[in-house]
Parts: sequence; C-alpha cells; structure tokens
Amino acid sequence: MFLVCEFLSITCKYITTKRMKLINVSKFIPLFFLFAIQNLLAWQYDGRHGWPVQSPPKYIIECISPEFLNQRMVLESLSGLAAQAVNEGKFNEMVWIKTNNACYNNIYIQTQNVLGVGQPKEMGLWELVDYLKTKKVVKGYVLYKMDKKRPDAYTSYPDVNYSSNVATVYSGLLKGVLIDESLEKEAKQHGLVLLKDARKENLCQCFEKNKDKLNNCSALSIPPIVPNLRDYAICHKLMLYADNKEIIDDVLSWVRPLSPILGWGCGDEFEFTSKISRWGHFNTATNWCENLPLISSVGKKVKLKKVFDVSPKSINYSDSISCHSYVMSDGDNMQWTMGSFIDSKVFMGHPDVPELGLSWTLCPINLSIISPFTWNALADKHNQTFSYIEYGGGYQYPDLFAINRPNRKDLLREFARRINYHLKELNISVFGFICIDVSSSAAQEAFQIYAEEIDCISGMLAVQYFPYELNGEVYWKKNNIGIEIPIITARYSLWNEVNKYRPRAGTPEYVAAIINRDVIEAQAKNENILAWTIVHAWSDYSKTSTSTLTPSYGVNPVKASKSMMLNCVHSVSASELIWQIRMKFHKEKTMQILKDLN
Repeated sequence: MFLVCEFLSITCKYITTKRMKLINVSKFIPLFFLFAIQNLLAWQYDGRHGWPVQSPPKYIIECISPEFLNQRMVLESLSGLAAQAVNEGKFNEMVWIKTNNACYNNIYIQTQNVLGVGQPKEMGLWELVDYLKTKKVVKGYVLYKMDKKRPDAYTSYPDVNYSSNVATVYSGLLKGVLIDESLEKEAKQHGLVLLKDARKENLCQCFEKNKDKLNNCSALSIPPIVPNLRDYAICHKLMLYADNKEIIDDVLSWVRPLSPILGWGCGDEFEFTSKISRWGHFNTATNWCENLPLISSVGKKVKLKKVFDVSPKSINYSDSISCHSYVMSDGDNMQWTMGSFIDSKVFMGHPDVPELGLSWTLCPINLSIISPFTWNALADKHNQTFSYIEYGGGYQYPDLFAINRPNRKDLLREFARRINYHLKELNISVFGFICIDVSSSAAQEAFQIYAEEIDCISGMLAVQYFPYELNGEVYWKKNNIGIEIPIITARYSLWNEVNKYRPRAGTPEYVAAIINRDVIEAQAKNENILAWTIVHAWSDYSKTSTSTLTPSYGVNPVKASKSMMLNCVHSVSASELIWQIRMKFHKEKTMQILKDLN
C-alpha cells in the first residue's frame, strides 16, 4: 500500500499546474489501477515453507510414554487433540510425551522457558483421558484394529490393516481418542462413547468422504503400527497414507503444491520419494520425530541464529593448490538432526569435526520453522572450517519436481524464492540437492531457475540418486545479474561398495588412493584438482576398512580417508571449494566480486 499511496501523492501534484490550470485526471486512472494491481500481486510469503502454524499453550501436561503400542496410540491422539483445541482457542494446555532422548529434553527445557509456562502438571494416561474429557477436548473414541507386528514396519506387505490410519483421520475430525479394540472395554469404563468404527472403512473411502474437511497443507505417510506424528496429524487434520498405492497419487495431487510431506514411505525409497517430488512437494523424513505440536508452537518467539562461512577474500587462490571437500549425506533427514545427531560422537558430536573440514548437508529451513532450538544448536557448533548446506529445501528431486503439474516452472520458481528467503535469514551460502539425472534437460531447467531466484548463494552441489558420484562435472548458470553460478557434482563417494559401475566410490583407503592418483596426474600437467566427496552417512566399514576406527561409520571413515591423502591436498569447506572453482574458471568476474565485497 505504501507504493500505491506514493503514486497517489505524485499524481495529485500534477493535477494542477503553476497557473492552477486543471488537468484531466481521468487519463491517470487506468495507470493507477495497473500500478495498484501490480503492487497487490507482488510476491507474498508467510515464511512457513508450507508448514501449518501451531498456537502456543499457557500450560503443559507431562505424560510418560506407555510401554505398549496401543496405549501410545491413545497418548498420541490426546496430545493431538489438546493441540488442536489450543489452535481453536478452546483450551490452553498442551501435552509433552516424556522421552529419554537428551536432545529432545534440551528442546523441551528451552521451549518451557521461551513460552513461560511454569511448572508442568504430571498425569497418567487414563487420568489424562478423564481430564481432557471434562474439558470437552475429547468427545469420545474412534475404534480400530491394530495391524499385526512386522519384522520391519517400512517394508511393503500385501495384508496390511490400515484401520489405525483411518482412525487417525477421524480422530482429528471427530475429536475422538484412538482406541484399539483391545482397549475398548477400558475406554467405556472411562465414559467414552463410540464416535466412529474405523474398521469398517478403508483409506480410499475415508479420503473421498472427508477431503473437503481436511487440511491440504500436508499429509502424513506412516505405517499403521508406527505411533509417531499422529499427534501432529490429528492436531492439523491431515490425511494419512502409507504403502497403499491406490491412494497415494490422489492424496498428493490434492495436497496444495510446495507442501511438506511428513513421515516416511514403505518399500522402495525412490518409488515413494519420487511421487512426492512429481506432485511438487518435499519429503521431510520425520517418521521418528516426537512431540512436534509443542516443539513447533514456539514459532517466531525464538530468534534464529546465523552461520558465517569463510570469507572469500581470505582464501588463498593458487593454480598450484589442489583442494578437496568431504560432505556428509542425508542431512535432509529431520528426525536424524532433531534426535541424537548433534551430540552423537559418530556425527556432529565427534571431537575432530572442526579439524576435518567436513561439511554437512542439513535441513536448516525446516528446522528453523519447526524446531528452531535445534537449528540454533547447530549454528552454535558451526565454524568457518566447514559449511552447512541446505539440502534441497527438503528431500526432493529437482528434475522431477512438479512434473505432474501444468505449471512446473512457476512452482519451481516459487519454491526457489522461498528457499532464498530462508537462506538469507540463516546466512547459508551453499545449496545442495539430489537428482535422478543431473544432466537431463529437466535438471538443467531447475538449476537455471535456482541460479536466478536464489541470489544469496555462492554455488550449488549436486549428487545423483545412482550413482551418487559422477565425474566432478561443473555446470554453470547465469544469475539475474549475469554472474555464472556453479553446480558442482561429486567426483568421489565414500560408500561401502566397490564395483565396476562406480569407479570412484568405495572404502576410505580406496577413495584416498584415487584422489591421490588424480592429483598426481594433474600435477604432471601443471594443473590442480578441485573436487569433493559425498560421504554416505550410513555406510559401515567394520568389515572392509582396516584404517577406520570404531564406530566405523559417520565421521571416522572421513578421518581415515583424509589421513591417507597427500599432504599437498588441502581439505577445505564446501564454501571455499566453490570459490576456488569460481576463481579458476571465471577469474575476472570473481576478482571483481571480491573487490566489491565490504
């Protein structure tokens, strides 16, 4: 509106001349309305990256997590219904499900402090049921039958009973407690009435009946025997799906584009993650997250910390120096980063992290919105020897993103603008992602849009679903002011696999050897090597590497590999590697950029 008012002011000045001669104002009217419409259509963004808003409580009720799964389902629904009532302004208390996870308990302490909630109440499970019933938060129960115990909940099975997922949808809509048929007698003893028998309805029927009542800002993909995140789904009235293929596309097409998809899928990872990307969403890998309603309620009450990469002016640029970066994979996994990741001696808590120059793919955007205390803890750990890389804005494939939508380019551009907003907020200068085919025209189209819209980054890092590592190719895309931005593919991969289809992937010993080989060959030509290695976070080298200390995954393989590299190879952060590559291939423009820096 400020710009509209300015236009009116300017127009009024020209209504009269120095001789006070009236000018026909009508000719300004079309111009005014055009100006006003353009102003109203200017880019607007709520800063939520698609995540729904949770109102904060005034008080907290603590409840011990039950031993049995059917009771944990009850507690998840109670937590979700309390949070929903807070959002509706009908209640002022939320539930914290007690946990032994130290990282979550640190988040909880900080959450209590910033919300100023005072001493929490403590209640047992059925005591909490009675209490929320008297407060009219709970109106009854939704009945379901628990699926049988599986060797692996995330494997595809042909005989899955999805009634707990159907019940979770109705729990949020009807304000009913999740009650397995084994607990129905006890539920009735506490005065609960049956609101819905979810055993009589499948997920497809449930979705068709209720999609107009549900919130299409997200969806939850979760196996029916996993209790986690049901509180969040109930609170925000989300649709659930899992491995039932007949409903997935219907749900994902219904969810509004650029939304977070919660949980994790069953069966083949590419199959379920690619569906999410095709509909223009991103996976969050949150299926083991806990207490998200309360954690996310702090909202903007927490001041977000910034990180600061190495200054490009302080870098030693020399044609004779070979530089190498290690980058840890899988940081788009929210449950990992919110769990024990920060303190784990295997990963971020490893004492040698500052000296190794090991950079990290992470999910700073999603963390800063849902668990800002987690992001701030990561920011406190950061120093200029390594970089934090925003990994995709969530788990998504740029070359598949929104290809099922008619307006893919528009959605890519909007998604990139949102990423830019958050990277500026957190001061992150490196953007990374995983593609199906880095060289494809669809991937290149996405890279160009990223370069144009994400104007705060120095460069991008890319891996491929298979193989992770390519040949270190660098693609260049011009940003909006004509500066070439590099998209640098991984040249090597620390991965516990060696085969003829992956000549640059293998154990710490093998990767160090081929890095050294490439450097020696380059030196013979008076050249240098500027490259990076993607480190597969879950590869365990206990049986394949004699040089790797126990535990033989995470940071220790990087430490082993680095110790075997030639002394002439400089280990640098991802940010420094990008600037070295920019100087090597676009020296004149890069020198001018450095000159213009404050």
